Amino acid sequence: MPCAPAEHLLHFFQQHPAPGYLIGFSGGLDSHVLLHACAGLRGQYPHLSFRALHIDHGLQAMSAAWAAHCSEVCTDLEIPLLVETLQLVIPAGSSVEAVARTARYAAFSKHLQAGELVLTAHHQNDQAETLLLHLLRGSGVDGLASMPEIRSFASGALGRPLLACSRAELAVYAKQHRLNVIDDPSNQDSRFDRNFLRNQVMPLLEQRWTAVGKTLARAARLQGEKRQLLAGFLREKLPSLQGTKPDTLSVSRLLVLDEAMQKAVLREWLAQRGFRLPEEKKLRQVLRDVLQARADAMPCVRWDSCEIRRYRDNVYAMSPLSSHDPKQVLVWETREPLVIASLGRTLVAEAGYPETVIVRFRQGGESVYLPQRGGNHSLKHLLQEWCVPPWERERLPLVYAGERLMCIPGVLSLWH
Repeated sequence: MPCAPAEHLLHFFQQHPAPGYLIGFSGGLDSHVLLHACAGLRGQYPHLSFRALHIDHGLQAMSAAWAAHCSEVCTDLEIPLLVETLQLVIPAGSSVEAVARTARYAAFSKHLQAGELVLTAHHQNDQAETLLLHLLRGSGVDGLASMPEIRSFASGALGRPLLACSRAELAVYAKQHRLNVIDDPSNQDSRFDRNFLRNQVMPLLEQRWTAVGKTLARAARLQGEKRQLLAGFLREKLPSLQGTKPDTLSVSRLLVLDEAMQKAVLREWLAQRGFRLPEEKKLRQVLRDVLQARADAMPCVRWDSCEIRRYRDNVYAMSPLSSHDPKQVLVWETREPLVIASLGRTLVAEAGYPETVIVRFRQGGESVYLPQRGGNHSLKHLLQEWCVPPWERERLPLVYAGERLMCIPGVLSLWH
């Protein structure tokens, strides 16, 4: 009879088939159990394909030795291992935990192949701790739902197949199979919030309520079910609130809703677009400074890797703008694509392009000849007419043949 972790894994793989699974393997007890149990299923289920990823955060003196240990384990289990070494920079006032987590998921995203699932070894006790952390931060249903068993991630998905297993069950498995696990001393450092809960708060609660971990995990699961119901309702509602541009929301339509619905809609919209959800304070700032702004204002509210901007009746959610020099002039040999590194953009020539063109960016005073209207027209006024947001205007590539503006990729083409 298979032990609990293997049972949960088998059920997960039946529910979530994928061409491959990328296992996050730190070498600690939890991830070692996950890796070992996955390897053990291959004999009976040879279609299961696994790779492992070890992330060296560079925060411990033993990190290189841990990477070597993980390599040996994976060699023994015949599971290919990737090792990603990070060079973390912790900004003043930032949480080491948060910076490391962001870098860790970026590494998963980098190595995940299309359709694959990342597997992490989060378990029932982790879920209980996550719920408590969100309660102490005053989170709403999104936070209290804690960690879902599976969610979309990068080019595939991220799964947590051991959420129903307790830490004690994983420890029993590790002992039965004599797993040589890494003991990270930083897990005992109660300066970190999660460690404080794990090492000091949870043992105290367990003295009074022995099943507290299971109970809190169940509460998180119930909140997750409510979150799913709410998300389904909001997904149906979002199309009726869309702005005039793709992926935008209409200010006038949002303002018809009450405040609670406005916040729920914004959260679901941001979640669908893959942005980290803002704290309540930031969300209120969006309601006040963006939705209530004058129609001719251009407000911007920022957090983490997201900016909320407004232009006319449209609300935009976007990554922060990269540094860009609009004074640069590029010579483009159109037989090859043109990479504009500052914009993260690549231009490919349309039919009719001459062999060599010049790419500039707006400096002010540009005009363009429009045959269908006759005569030259101010580019500034045309961009306003075409509802191009102001922050995009100096970042638009202007393609010239000689001194004549012939193309603005994605906006205007006069080659034909």
